[in-house]
Amino acid sequence: MSNDLPDIQVTVPKIQIAIQQVGIENVEVPFMLQSKNGSFHELTAKTSIRTNLDETKKGISMSRLILTLKPYLMKPLKHILINDILNDLKKNLETRDSFIKFEFKMPMIKFSPISDNSFPLYYNCWFQGQIVNDEFKFYQGVKVQYASYCPCSAELSKDLKENKGCVIQGFPHAQRSFASVTIESQPNSYMWLEDIVSMVENSIATIPYPIIKRVDEQEIARIASNNPIFVEDAIRQISKTLNEVNEIKDWWVKCVHEESIHTHEAISINYKGIKDGFDGKNSLF
Repeated sequence: MSNDLPDIQVTVPKIQIAIQQVGIENVEVPFMLQSKNGSFHELTAKTSIRTNLDETKKGISMSRLILTLKPYLMKPLKHILINDILNDLKKNLETRDSFIKFEFKMPMIKFSPISDNSFPLYYNCWFQGQIVNDEFKFYQGVKVQYASYCPCSAELSKDLKENKGCVIQGFPHAQRSFASVTIESQPNSYMWLEDIVSMVENSIATIPYPIIKRVDEQEIARIASNNPIFVEDAIRQISKTLNEVNEIKDWWVKCVHEESIHTHEAISINYKGIKDGFDGKNSLF
């Protein structure tokens, strides 16, 4: 390869202002993910890679970002490997800071509540890492679907029969709902993604299943009638669960209820609130 070609990226920019993050995103890469039971999944992730850029450089070498990632393809993706990638990014691009995010779908076998049926369910997950001022931070997150049954409409439906003289009471409205959770583990601790999913699902009793027979649907209806929740209830229940896990240093949660009788969605956001932790924005980028 010829080295005498011009490289405008190394020239001094006209406007000399530092940039906090610059890079690429939606790079699809193959990798291995170890499950909690010890087996491995071959998965693909959409990856974002970024570094800082000081005021004396016009741009970064986008190809160096990909080339830095290339030796790590199809290796088990863990926080230790992400730390190695970030250090290589700093070295290869001669930058101070580096950032990376992997977004992927992780399978878990889901069992129907009553019938003897099971089927894999794929959860949206992510790993995020950063090295800023020589300090490494690692975050991991999941997005979990659940069902929310409106307490207000439940009470109004009950009122129809008990106080309005209706022979048949109304039905509470329900909505498809989602909780996105990002956590930072304590130093020298690690949380399995499967455990984070279970924390959310155990906090919210009304969860969906891939296979539902009539006996399952009846059980789900019974559980729903005992657990109506607003979006505020959902995030408080999840927040309480996360606060009780000693291995979690910091956490950030967003709940979204896709309303069935309104034209808008109901949301709530919460975070632990520790010093230098999440401050209402979703971690890195």
